[in-house]
Amino acid sequence: MKKTANIVAILLGVAFIIFGLSFFVPAIKSVLPAPSAPNGEDAIKWTTAYFTAMVGSGFLGIIKALEIVAGLLLIIKCTRGWGVVLSGALLFNIFFVNVLMKGVWDPLVLVLVAAGLFLAWVGRKGFCCLACCGSGECLGTCGCCNKEGSSCSTDKPASTGGCCGGK
Repeated sequence: MKKTANIVAILLGVAFIIFGLSFFVPAIKSVLPAPSAPNGEDAIKWTTAYFTAMVGSGFLGIIKALEIVAGLLLIIKCTRGWGVVLSGALLFNIFFVNVLMKGVWDPLVLVLVAAGLFLAWVGRKGFCCLACCGSGECLGTCGCCNKEGSSCSTDKPASTGGCCGGK
């Protein structure tokens, strides 16, 4: 399961980096698949207004920069928990813009959301460590969960009250 999670995290991270960079480097955009067209007259109006406002205000640039950061956080094992949190928020937005505004069930978006949900499920026990020691690594592979003064402990497994288990 760990190998699968690592592969999924790297692929999702690379996808976020590529899609984020495509905003800043137009040459990348020509290689990517075209986004799905809005479904219906109202969807075209809503989508056009939404993206016009986002691009015009500079907000889309911030979102794309966050996509790059999320991708990098997903690729680096010690920061993967934060990457899942940030990419989850971005995927939530991407999914609902496609479904509610555009009226489209884009297969690529569905695959990305499934990958994000898989990583969230696999790393669910590590999310408590994000609060206590800043890392989603409860197994101590990065040495983050055994900081002095932290309630996290790598001496005990999570099931017996270690970093993420117990109280």
